[in-house]
Amino acid sequence: MKKILAMFAFCAVLGVTMAACGKVPMAPATDAKSAANLYQDAAARGGLEASGRPEVFAAAGDIRSTIEAYRTALGTLNPNQPGSFGAGRREINWDAVPAQFTNIDNFPADFFNQPVVGRARGALFTTPGTGFRVSDDNFVGLNPTYRGEFNFFSPVRTFIAVGDPSSAVEFFVPGTQTPAASTGFGVVFSDVDHLGSASIRLFDAEGRSLGTFLAPADPGGLSFVGVRYAASVVARVEILSGKAALGPDSFDISSDTNGPTHDLVIMDDFLYGEPIAIGAQAPSSGASLASANPTRRGAPSDGVSGDTGF
Repeated sequence: MKKILAMFAFCAVLGVTMAACGKVPMAPATDAKSAANLYQDAAARGGLEASGRPEVFAAAGDIRSTIEAYRTALGTLNPNQPGSFGAGRREINWDAVPAQFTNIDNFPADFFNQPVVGRARGALFTTPGTGFRVSDDNFVGLNPTYRGEFNFFSPVRTFIAVGDPSSAVEFFVPGTQTPAASTGFGVVFSDVDHLGSASIRLFDAEGRSLGTFLAPADPGGLSFVGVRYAASVVARVEILSGKAALGPDSFDISSDTNGPTHDLVIMDDFLYGEPIAIGAQAPSSGASLASANPTRRGAPSDGVSGDTGF
């Protein structure tokens, strides 16, 4: 009983901290049950506002079936052309990025919101770091010790923020500067050694937090977390991808290299609901402020209990 009361007290403090802080939190949870407690307590005590009950999709290892279920929930994959289709989904898998923007540290932050067919996907990237990098060798060219460390989900390009493990995605009507919102967002991570090293935090158009959702751990493998709402309420997503930035002098905790090591994580596919101009879609009748407890879906192989939310 003392342990339970202590956990509740800790979660109460964390919930207030998450509500007050605009940065992606590095949750100290060490297992799936703790992750669920952190999210649910933040919702109850930190004033978490959610437009309806979110549906959470999470998996580790063989993530394919969970990603397919998430795709189905978001809707039909739309063509990558300017303008909004009003429903369905968009995806970014990095593999169409041309050679001149690959393996360099200044990948254009607006590459996937440019007003041209193929690039107009309504996503603008930001980071407290120095830029972004798309790799075709899982960042071995950045640091040779990364060979065999990371995997891709869709061959072969993967993605990181440079100089900081945190980044963000803001939605716009594809190919325009019109702010937009989406029904949800999901991301594939690689080499999440510890729960809490990779997460997404969603915000609505007013800047209110919709919650933080942790990706399950799978050292050396793939992890996925995606969240979907009934209405287009997600205007911004903050992503935590590891406990440190990749670089020539940055080593993963599984590395044999002497020196400071961290849980390094990279990203692959982004999946999200079609960006719709803010205010263009009225919330559905079931999308009012509701329960903080998310509905969770995931593959049996993800090692996460189906009734915890993570």
